[in-house]
This record gives sequence, structure tokens and C-alpha cells, in this order.
Amino acid sequence: MIPPASALLEVARQAARRAGEHVLAQLDRRNDTDRILRHDIKHKLDREAQDVAFAAIRTTRPDDAILGEETADAALPATDVRWVIDPIDGTINFTHGLPFWCCCVAAQVREEAVAGVVFAPELSLMFEAHADGPALCNGRLLHVSETSRLDQALIHTGADKNDGSGASFRFFTRIAEVAQRPRIMGSAALDICWVAAGCTDAYFEPGVYLWDTAAASVILTRAGGRGEILRHAPGYKMAFLATNGRIHDPLREAIRPLL
Repeated sequence: MIPPASALLEVARQAARRAGEHVLAQLDRRNDTDRILRHDIKHKLDREAQDVAFAAIRTTRPDDAILGEETADAALPATDVRWVIDPIDGTINFTHGLPFWCCCVAAQVREEAVAGVVFAPELSLMFEAHADGPALCNGRLLHVSETSRLDQALIHTGADKNDGSGASFRFFTRIAEVAQRPRIMGSAALDICWVAAGCTDAYFEPGVYLWDTAAASVILTRAGGRGEILRHAPGYKMAFLATNGRIHDPLREAIRPLL
């Protein structure tokens, strides 16, 4: 039996909070890494936080499939409910001491996200929403911005860590040409939540993953925004656009030729 979205949100909230609090209690281990790559970091706390989130979910949902960033290659059982977890979104920020990182937990029913939590422990922010309720941050109602002109829009973006062709720079340049300002903050999930909160007007990234977007996309939609996968790639990878809805079509058309 599939529980209501509100019940799934409660499980997601507990899992995200426990994972985030585990990491927050280990800030003295910011440099406790397994591997440092040219454009990425594999951190021991990523795996630990994922294990904490898995355990929290399995307490009440032991038979559900769980897709985690750190174990994304593992085969998953076919279940109606699937959980999608990013234990630390913004690992490079975290490692360097920037507070712009978060723990993300989403519940999908037949691969459609119906509940999502994005918890930013160092910022003390808990973004959350389910398919039948409002988008909230620390209990405060969220709504996207009213910006309707692309040339007056603040747009967050990012660079694909596997991009060796310079495509990410071309996307950044194109956004800078059509928007008021581009910004790179380093956490896709938080970027999408800032759109939901009306702090920025859009977010686009050419190479993110399902665990980066699943939880935040529910929050965005329930805040009145619009999310769209512009391109699929193997391994849960995608090009993703999130906007306040008002500038969605013109922004999509501006970046589409570069996809």
C-alpha cells in the first residue's frame, strides 16, 4: 500500500535531518576525503551521511528501493516507492568551508517525485514540500518571484564536472548575455530552492543528476515554479531548467541551441 505524500514527507524529513546533523557534528573532518579529483571530491562523510539516511528510511519503509548518489551503480528492486538521496550536495563547498551544502531526500511514487526535503544544516534551513501541500522553509510559505523579463532575471547556473569541451562556459556566457546576472553557488538543490523561495528567478545546469534535483523539484513546483528536464543522459544524468515559470520559455529558447 502506498502511503499519502504527507507521510512520505515525514520520513524524508527525518532522514534528511539525521544525515545533515551527522555531517554538522563532524565539521572538523572537512578534509577527511577518499579522493580529490580535478573537478570533484569523494568525501568519507558523503558515504556516512548516506548510510544514516538509508537507516532512517528503512526504519519505517524497509522494502522500498533507495537510490543514493554514493551507490548509484547498484541494482534496485522494482517497488512502487523509491527514495532518492544526495547525502551532501555541494561537497566541494563543504570541504572548503562554505556553508552552501545540503542533504536531499525525495520520495518517488512510480518514478514521480511526490515529497522532498532539502536540509542545509550550516544555514539552519529546512526546505520541504509534498504533492498535496505547500512549499515551506522552516515553516514559512514559499513562492517564486514575479520577475517576467529575462533581462531583469537573476539566474543561477553551474559547470558540469565532467565537461572537458568548454560547453559549461558557453552556457554561462549565454546566460550572461540574456539575463541581468548569472551566479554559480555550487549546490544544485539549494539553487532550485532559492528559485522556489523567490530569491532568484531561475536555475540551469547542463549536467546534473537525479539526486541533485528530485527533492528540490517538488519544492519548486509547490512554490509555483516550473522544472523541466531538457536533455537525458545515461546514469541518471540530465540537463535541468528550473524557473519561476514566467521566464521559463524565453530562457529555454535562449539556451536550447547550445544543448
